[in-house]
Amino acid sequence: METQTWTIGPEHEDERLDLFLTAEMPDRSRSAIQKLIKDGHVTVNGAPATVHRFLKEGDHVAWDGIERSSSEYRVSSIPAPSDVTRYSLLDMIVEESPDWIVLDKPAGLLVHPDAKSKTGTLVDILIAHEPTIAKIGEDPERPGIVHRLDREVSGLMIVAKTQNAFDELKRQFASREVRKKYLALCHGSLPEEEGDIKFRIARSTTQPRMAARPSHEEEGKAAWTHYRVKERFKGATLVELEILSGRTHQIRAHLHAMQCPVIGDALYAIKKTERNVKAPRLMLQSVELEFTDPTSGERKHFDLAPVPEFETLSEEFRTS
Repeated sequence: METQTWTIGPEHEDERLDLFLTAEMPDRSRSAIQKLIKDGHVTVNGAPATVHRFLKEGDHVAWDGIERSSSEYRVSSIPAPSDVTRYSLLDMIVEESPDWIVLDKPAGLLVHPDAKSKTGTLVDILIAHEPTIAKIGEDPERPGIVHRLDREVSGLMIVAKTQNAFDELKRQFASREVRKKYLALCHGSLPEEEGDIKFRIARSTTQPRMAARPSHEEEGKAAWTHYRVKERFKGATLVELEILSGRTHQIRAHLHAMQCPVIGDALYAIKKTERNVKAPRLMLQSVELEFTDPTSGERKHFDLAPVPEFETLSEEFRTS
């Protein structure tokens, strides 16, 4: 591709370089633009520049046209209708603002592309709904995504619609200002009515999943799950969980380590359980979400009723 150049006019005085180029190169995400700058492909007045360079009137900005790969730098295209018609975003939306969308993700929907699935994800549905989301965030494959739910898990999620909202929500998640509660039906019996699980989370060396490690070990990342038993059954427990860290498969790995895996979880199953349950789905749902609105500063709280499968199985357990 040929070199592209721009001369900064007064309307772009004091604008940050990466933001300027993101607007000028709409087929690339902000994170891709930042990579171009960091890799030395962008100059200002003939000299290499930094991402956070503030432009002045008369500055000459140039991009040498070099890309390592189009797939790395270009945002995802809007998916074909066949990729998104199985799910309707309108059915998922709980509340939408100019800055964010809170939605109820259905079980079975992958949040973003992975090694096995590149299309038909929540990201595709979001971009089809509002194409500008494609440029939000740090990763072109995860635009707007500030946290995620596992494919088999349903429930509340928040997605950012603007870069400012993305940055602020990421900060809130990192500083544990976002509250997330889940409901689970698990095998076995948890030891206390209310307690904490603080096993570290590391990638398993023998299985394609995560593994819990004792908190005193150095392997893995610190993880904290608080639980409160809602109802006990013979060989099963209905439990509310709050995660105070955000590790991959955290609840599933922690309950597996307690010998109380989530019912319907084939990945974290144990060899022997008291009940032989034919679960209709993974019995884990995100039921509460609380965060601070990035623009208004208002504390926002959302909750969902449990999906019907929880009551169906609970009633079966009560009578057997």
